[in-house]
Amino acid sequence: MPPTPLNGESRTGVNPLHPLLRLYIKTKVSNNSDTKEMTTETYDSKLTQELLRKRAEHNDGELSTLKEVALHQFDIEKIENLDVFCRHLEILYLQNNQINKIENLHKLKELKYLNLALNNICKIENLDRCESLSKLDLTVNFVSDPLDLENLKRNEMLRELFLVGNPICQIDGYREFAIITLPQLKVLDGREIEKSERIKASQVYESLRHRFLRAREEGQKDDAAGVNIESTAASCAEPERLEEDLEQLKHDFKTKTVPYTPETRRQTAREIEQMNGPPKDDHTKPKPPKPANTAIRHGPDGRVLQRNEGKWNFSVDSSSHRHALFLRVELSKFLDSSFVDIKIDSGFAQVVVKTKVLTVTFDESIRPESAFCERSKLTGELLVVAIKTKAPEGLTAEDVLNESKRASVVNLQEVKGGQPFTRNKRKERLEKMHGGLATGKIVDSKHVSNTTGGSAEYAFEDDPEVPPLI
Repeated sequence: MPPTPLNGESRTGVNPLHPLLRLYIKTKVSNNSDTKEMTTETYDSKLTQELLRKRAEHNDGELSTLKEVALHQFDIEKIENLDVFCRHLEILYLQNNQINKIENLHKLKELKYLNLALNNICKIENLDRCESLSKLDLTVNFVSDPLDLENLKRNEMLRELFLVGNPICQIDGYREFAIITLPQLKVLDGREIEKSERIKASQVYESLRHRFLRAREEGQKDDAAGVNIESTAASCAEPERLEEDLEQLKHDFKTKTVPYTPETRRQTAREIEQMNGPPKDDHTKPKPPKPANTAIRHGPDGRVLQRNEGKWNFSVDSSSHRHALFLRVELSKFLDSSFVDIKIDSGFAQVVVKTKVLTVTFDESIRPESAFCERSKLTGELLVVAIKTKAPEGLTAEDVLNESKRASVVNLQEVKGGQPFTRNKRKERLEKMHGGLATGKIVDSKHVSNTTGGSAEYAFEDDPEVPPLI
């Protein structure tokens, strides 16, 4: 049976098409009278890592630090992979899909806003471990049991809840029951909850809960749905419809009526996909970026030319250690290391970050096979250590790097009078730099004197009349 018409009344005893859903269908399908072609795009119904990366372009495609993602109108049928790749999400848009169940969100501890409007959800569940959830939008779904609201009691940060367009809103006493069941709420269905409203609701709460419990036990969950789901699913499955003329299918889609249920919504999506046909290339969309050009460029004299397409700050240090060379590149700490590729040659190094290339030449020849690379988790800085060609055999880049780190720790311990060095919370600056490594003593900016003649230690005067601090 074809889906519900864009305008017109539904059958007797069946919920009418909600205005928001009607607007969604109008937006989703448009018929061009000249070309007789549908203009809707089709998408894969699975929530894959590839789709997540595509929708995370504003975060350079990185998922581990993604805070917000919009996944609306992709005909997604199941929530998955978000708890694996996007555990730091704060805002999640999943409206206008075909989701049947709230699931796989228990690891999103930082999730604050969840939008699941215009889906096929029949029960509120599996959100009790979303500790930071403050706003939940379930507009135009199929939630019919008021007792499902008790599953949100553990969401102590929840302040706004939207259930407009659900069968639950047609049950007498729903708002009063929700107000007392969820005392943490400030706004319900777009209306602010007043103190007087809470007082009145508390007086009828016990009777309402007893009535809802009795209705659940008797299997009379909701009269607003008013349709047998199994019979609806059977009536929607008409295989002969697939062989009819496309124009007739479009006409039936606009004129015939069907009940408003999760099954008819899924059938609507399938018929829209059928009428659209295979997806076509959209020339208005940006083309994928071209791969990085890693060709080595040479000057007229044959020397390798340097190139810095990403405009990163970098430094080459060949003087701090007589047998090694240090290359430091300042990369974003939010950049995943999987996007970084490095090529080392005897006279240059090439760093490729996504589609941009950095080529750095060396003044001295090195052993490419001895190179060692690492990145700082704190700053994201890339460090490349390579052994010079004239260095003695057996010396490795790891040994040089460990030696350099030990020397830095020894210098810092000398500043602390032989005590183990622990970084304090105040800002520190290097008094002097030598070859890119810290060799001078660290001076705390709190004790730097403004006078030019002496240190802060001699500028201090001890007044015996001032009592000591306790």
